Amino acid sequence: MDMGRVILGACTAGAVVLAIGLGVVTAPSGGLTTDVRGGGICGTFPDGSTSASTWFMTSFRNDTGHGVRVRDVRPAELHRVTLSHLSIAAHPATSSPGLVVTDDADRPAEYGRTVAVDSGYVVPAHGELDVVGRLVLRDGADAGRLHGVVVTTVGTLGALQSVTDPGSFGIGIGEGHDESDIGCVGA
Repeated sequence: MDMGRVILGACTAGAVVLAIGLGVVTAPSGGLTTDVRGGGICGTFPDGSTSASTWFMTSFRNDTGHGVRVRDVRPAELHRVTLSHLSIAAHPATSSPGLVVTDDADRPAEYGRTVAVDSGYVVPAHGELDVVGRLVLRDGADAGRLHGVVVTTVGTLGALQSVTDPGSFGIGIGEGHDESDIGCVGA
């Protein structure tokens, strides 16, 4: 009698393990993607300016048939700029520019309402994730840039997945900056 219970218990445990394995294999996978392959967008203030800042926006696409939960958003690299704001634009205007060169600390109206990057925001199936931020040129620098925005999402069974937009967003004062300083050519 006890041997029968042991065998029945072992079979039940095996069935549970197989069911979990099947769930992992058939669960939807994937996450966010970006079409950006590199390059950059930047703007400059006139010679003699004492400060410079800019707002930027970049987008990621959810190509899956299910919502994707955002765990974190962060810059990949900052060069001679400070990131004074970073958030998710929940419903930006369709005409929202990628870069707004301004010393105004208020977020451009085109970017719409935002939520914190660690709010657990869910990108809807076949939807977009728009990330906005504000860069401020550090004191004494004539040009600087953010290179890359990294988004980490929570996937199947809590697995973390990251995708990087490899573009650059730069700001400078004056002209003639090297691409490695400002993140784009010809500024």
